[in-house]
Formats: sequence, structure tokens, C-alpha cells
Amino acid sequence: MSVKDKVALVTGGSGGLGGVHCIFLAAAGFKVVVAAHTQFEKAKVVVEKIKAMGRQAMAVKMDVANIEEVEETVSKVEKTLGPVDVLINNAATGIVRAATITKTKIQDWAGDLAVNLTGPFNTIKRCLPGMMERGWGRIINISSIAGTMGGAGQCSYATTKAGLIGLTKTVALEASRKGVTCNALVLGVMDAGAFHEVAPEFQERIIKTTAMRRAGTPEELSHVVVFLASEESSYITGEAIEISGGAGLFTF
Repeated sequence: MSVKDKVALVTGGSGGLGGVHCIFLAAAGFKVVVAAHTQFEKAKVVVEKIKAMGRQAMAVKMDVANIEEVEETVSKVEKTLGPVDVLINNAATGIVRAATITKTKIQDWAGDLAVNLTGPFNTIKRCLPGMMERGWGRIINISSIAGTMGGAGQCSYATTKAGLIGLTKTVALEASRKGVTCNALVLGVMDAGAFHEVAPEFQERIIKTTAMRRAGTPEELSHVVVFLASEESSYITGEAIEISGGAGLFTF
């Protein structure tokens, strides 16, 4: 892949999935920005692992829901590593909160929308103009089958993940002729992060709904992330690519 000197920014880069994305991107040759808000110390650990590989990386503390903070942080990245060529919107909240629509607190609804949907809008709004001006860019939004299939007890999370697909397609339409692609990865059950917070009996029930009868690994997902971030994915844009082990198939 031709990724020399290209910079990849990963939001939620300190988490179970985001951290692996960062490692894989660094291994592929990208300079990596590990962005985190509440888990900044973990972001610094990821950076140390990348530096031990002989690659460049930096950790940044950024609240994606705060547009001023996003603008300031990306400017800092540009001065330190260079312009952002690859943006991976991985940060998310609300996945394990179980509450029906009638019991969902308005502050939880607003908070999930701010991080999961307004957050990607903010980072794209800041990074996209530079990508279009340079004639090259990759934007990867991490969605979920909750956004395509619904999620009982996950009204705000499912809504934001559905909205993220619409945002993805709109960005793809607006930027495709400027050398920028934008795709969404629609995740099923992944053996990392929030899934580990689910009670074991529910983990088993969820896994049984997949054709493969297992959760996906972070590494399986990161291989796709790296491909979509590469030059080789240049004719793929506006897609919602499901990575779910066959969760949408009829199982018995």
C-alpha cells in the first residue's frame, strides 16, 4: 500500500477495537493519531506500543462532541504529524445501556446523539476540506447492525448508527470526485469493548443469532479498516459494509 507519510486519526482509539485499529494502521505504515476523551491514559499506552514498533504516533485528548475542541486538536495534529489523510470515526457511547423508549432519559438520548452522530459530523467537517483540496482521503465510519436492524433497549444507539450510514452516503456523494472515499462498517458482535460488559447469558444468546455462532475478533475488523484506508480501496465509496458473521441471515 502507498501510505508513506499519510496520517490516520482514530477517535475512540484507546478502546478494545480502536486500539487494535491503531496498531494495524501503524503496522501498515501510517502515522497514527490515537484520540480519546475519557480514556486518555490508555491512548498513551497504545502510542507507546506503536513507537515500540518503530512507527510514529501521538495521543490526543478530544471530545468529538465539542466542535471547538475538534478544530483545535486537528490543528495540533497538522502541526505535529501533518494533515489528516484517513479519518476513522470509532468513538461511541450508549451501546450497553438498556432502556426502552419510554424509559430512556432525555439526557442519555442527547448525550448519545452528541457523541455518536454529531461527533463524526464535527470531525468530518474539520478534516474533509483538506482531503478534498489535496485530492486524496479516506473516511471510515463505524456503524452497527443496531442501525440497520434496530436494537431493543437501544433506541438512541440504534438511531445514531442508522444516521451514521446516511451521513456516510452523503459525504461520499459530495467528495467522491475530489479523491475522497467515505464508507461505513456495520458491525455485528465483536469480542471486545462494550460486549464484555454484557452479562454472560446475554452474550451467549446474542452469539447464537449469528450464522457463525461466534463473535468477531478486533483483528478481523482491523484488516478491513486498513484496506479501506488504503489506495487499493479507491473505487469503494458510499457503502455500508456489514461485518457480522452472518447476523442478518436466517439461522436455526
